Amino acid sequence: MSTEYPPLRKFVMPETIYGWGAAELAGDYAANFGAQRAMVVTDPGVVAAGWSGKVCNSLQAMDIETVVFDGVTPNPKDYEVMAGAEQYCAEECDVILAVGGGSPMDCAKGIGIVSTNQRDILTFEGVDKVEVPCPPLICIPTTPEPRPMSHNLRSYWISRVGLRLQSSVSQWSRIWL
Repeated sequence: MSTEYPPLRKFVMPETIYGWGAAELAGDYAANFGAQRAMVVTDPGVVAAGWSGKVCNSLQAMDIETVVFDGVTPNPKDYEVMAGAEQYCAEECDVILAVGGGSPMDCAKGIGIVSTNQRDILTFEGVDKVEVPCPPLICIPTTPEPRPMSHNLRSYWISRVGLRLQSSVSQWSRIWL
């Protein structure tokens, strides 16, 4: 008797660092992944507050080159993810740091998935559509409590421009014993 199982999937859980001094530790965490060039995904408000600058300084102190993608708006749009993924690949980045609230984190997850799977973000709508895990992702939340975000690291929301709806991408795999 033979049992067929669905294909094995691997989900790489993002690192989440938070608390006083988290921005200054970003370089250490990225170095643990062997990072050479990091993409910092953030939004204009976080840039204006100086938080993404602290993250970039920490990365540069560890001799890690930085590329900043700050084109994230509330409820990130599909074209924002695609622009970020294009920049990630063109700049030959090898790790992603999301600095901000839910929107930069959702956008960063999408950028990672698009960059490794080389498909449009909207093709991943649904459950278990991601075949290749994203590159290392480090999340540095700027919101008061990361708990609501941390339980949702396997899914994200991307706004579908022109349709006025949001698409969900979830990476929930079945567990077979």
